[in-house]
Order: sequence, then C-alpha cells, then structure tokens
Amino acid sequence: MTDPASTPSALVTGACALVSGATGFLGGRLAALLVERGYRVRALARPTSDLSRLAGLGVEIVVGDVTDRASLDRACAGQRVVFHTAGKVTDWATADDFMAVNHGGTANVIAACQAAGVARLVHVSSLTVLGLPRDGRRVDEQSPYAATPPDPYTRSKIAAERLVREAHGQRGLATTVVRPGVIWGRGELTIVPRLVELLRQQRLPYIGGGHNCIGMSHVDNLALGCALAAETVAAAGQLYHVTDGDEISLRQALDALADTYGLARPRSSVPFWAVHGAAALVELLARLRGREQPPAISRYGVRLVSCHCHYDIGKARRELGYAPVVHLADGLAALVKENAA
Repeated sequence: MTDPASTPSALVTGACALVSGATGFLGGRLAALLVERGYRVRALARPTSDLSRLAGLGVEIVVGDVTDRASLDRACAGQRVVFHTAGKVTDWATADDFMAVNHGGTANVIAACQAAGVARLVHVSSLTVLGLPRDGRRVDEQSPYAATPPDPYTRSKIAAERLVREAHGQRGLATTVVRPGVIWGRGELTIVPRLVELLRQQRLPYIGGGHNCIGMSHVDNLALGCALAAETVAAAGQLYHVTDGDEISLRQALDALADTYGLARPRSSVPFWAVHGAAALVELLARLRGREQPPAISRYGVRLVSCHCHYDIGKARRELGYAPVVHLADGLAALVKENAA
C-alpha cells in the first residue's frame, strides 16, 4: 500500500500551485516540499523580499502582496491549487494592521482564486482561534471559536478563517483549513530565538510550574500537512489540526531547549497572573517609547506558552494519512546545527 505522506497523489502530480508568503518561514519550506512532490510552483513575493532561495528551487516568482488584488489576480491565473500561508504573524502590531493583512488579504486571495478558476485553496489558520485554553481540555475540530478573543491577532485569524470556510463551494472553489500550533524549526526567527536569549540571560522562569501541555508544529510537519490537505479529495470543505502530535509540557520544552544550547534551565517558577501583568507593563512602556520591535515578553506570548490543552490531530491522521516526521529532539538538534553552520 502506498504511503500518502511520501508519494504525491495522482490527482495533483505536476499540478500548478501558488504559495502566498513563499519567502516566509512556512511558505518557503512548503514551496520546497511541493517542488519535491512534483508540483510546478509559483510564489507570490513582495519586492523587498530575498528571492534567492526560491530562485534556486526553480520556482516562478510573481511580485506582489496579498493586500494588492491586482498582483493576486496575476499570481492565481492558471493555478490549480493555492496555498495561503501569508499573514501578519507577530505579537506587536495594531488591530488595523492585523485586519488589513490577515482578514483583508484573505478576502483578496479568495476573490482572486474564484476569478481564476482555482480548484482548491488551502488556508493556514492558527489554533489560537480557539482561545488558548488553560484548563487542560481536549480540543478538536468541533471545538468553538474563542467567545471573546482578547487580542487583535486572534480576532483577525478568526475573521479570516470564517471567510475561507464560507467560501467553500462558491464559484467552483473548494477550501480546506489547516490549523497549526506554535510553528518552529530551522529558520524560525520569532519565538525560539527570543526564548533562547531569555534563557541565556537567565530571565526565563517556568510559568505556573510549567506543567501545561503546549501545541507545537514543526515547520516540516506542517508543510507536509498542508500538502496532504491539497492532495486529498475528501479534504475539500474540511478543517484539520496539524501539530507534532507529542504531549509536551512547557517545562519539558524549555528544559530541552536549554540543554540543547548548553544553557542553564529556568531556576524559578512564577504564577501566570504575575508574568501576564509584567508583560502588560512591558508592553505599555514599549508603546510609550514608540518602540517598533516587539518587547522581550508580551501578553499574547505569555498566553501562548501558558496554554494548557490537548490538541487532537486524529482527524488529520485518519483522513489525510498525516503522520509527523519531526519530533522535539530531532528538531532541536537541527537548530543547533543551523547555528553552528
């Protein structure tokens, strides 16, 4: 029996596929994987982006942006599949910025796909739309959105995901939503480097003991899940959670990260409310100073690493044939090799 995770489906072998955000962390890895799986890949990239890696893959490049509908029309023309990975992923932006890119950009992608006759749109959302619960519950694709999202990033991701799900079956477009957890791996510049720096400065405590179970998605695992979502006929109109499938606590993750980099493990534990309050103060001071770069900690970041729930990936395993290929130890070892290179 053929392994769906290692062999392209006959449905899409040689298909034309557009990747938005292809110069980003996930988009770049996905573009490379699609080339490996036999796709003819086109990338939507901003003119200020470094295009050398994509050019080396033989990827066709269309200069543009998800907020520029005309560029999306050019990029989507003649494509069978579109992978929408572009978005504003940060804990330091205004609500208007988040909505313009994550909601408005997604609306543009949908409209361009419909106008071009694209068959399948795979949209990368986020498990944050479920509100980052802290009560240890099991969460699956039937779980509701966060009732009162406390941050603009989450609100923008919920709004974007709703657009995609509502667009399924409209004007011939089939849509599939993939929700990852914390995306990590070689080349990630947002979360792991900040944690490593805090560990190096011995300024990173465990939060509430660090026994909370966190959802992590290695970039290679997530790229595979996205490809399978496009290649599986029955995935049309569906929603999938794609994580590493490991039951990892925050304490285990931080200890492993510290050990991997030869740094001291956190020496203390601080209650969630205290760290969250400190993050609020740090944010306030940063905004008063007009800081453009994100501060060392933020309320969203604290909520993200303090999330305690069990993300069920059974549906992706059953329906997509998804099986994680990278786990924590191997992924961390690759990070060290990257830094040593």
